[in-house]
Amino acid sequence: MVWDGKEKRRFVRANLPCKIIIYTPREHTIITHTENIGAGGVRVILDEDLNISSVVGLEIFLYDEPIECEGRIVWTIEKEESETPGIGRYDTGIEFYKISDKDRDVINNFVEGMVTDQK
Repeated sequence: MVWDGKEKRRFVRANLPCKIIIYTPREHTIITHTENIGAGGVRVILDEDLNISSVVGLEIFLYDEPIECEGRIVWTIEKEESETPGIGRYDTGIEFYKISDKDRDVINNFVEGMVTDQK
């Protein structure tokens, strides 16, 4: 299927670098920042290629206390440019998989507030 250029997201996203901790299936942690975030998921840049459909633990820091949930890797794209030859960087999409309605609402309200402030 060819991408037609239209976004099909159900939730608004904000380009926001908030701290995120990812607990991988390989039993190690990755600490990074989001590229964008919405109530449906996040996009991050990682130094490793996580398997599509893998379930990961997440801690997302919008405020002092993190939102804890699980996510599923839905896509990865190896980035062309790399700061270190031989080491890949992977643009990665993570869909929220197990998240409480309350936490999804917190993310949605935060993102909508950020988007409104940027207009």
